[in-house]
Amino acid sequence: MTVVYTRTGTPNGGKQGEALAYFRARAAAIKQQYGIAPEVKVRVGGPVGQVIMISRLKDLAEFEATKRRVIADTAEGKIPTAPEGVFASGDDALWLEL
Repeated sequence: MTVVYTRTGTPNGGKQGEALAYFRARAAAIKQQYGIAPEVKVRVGGPVGQVIMISRLKDLAEFEATKRRVIADTAEGKIPTAPEGVFASGDDALWLEL
C-alpha cells in the first residue's frame, strides 16, 4: 500500500523565500540520493509562505528504510538542513493511500 510522507514548514515573518529555497534544495537532494521525486508546494491561504514537501513511497518498509538513510545522510551533511531562524514550526505526517 502506497505511503505518502509530508513535511510542512511554516516560516517566520520575512523568511518565506528562504523557506521555499530550503524545501526545493532538500527535495532535489532526496531525488538525487534516493530516486524519490518529492513535490514542493506553497499553501494558498492560511499561514503566509507555508510550504509542504510530499513524497510517495511503495510501502511502510520502503519508508522506514529511506527514513533511516535520510537521517544518516543528513547527519553526514549530504542532505540540507533548515537554516537557523527560518521556520516558526514544522510538522511531519505519514498517510496511507487507499
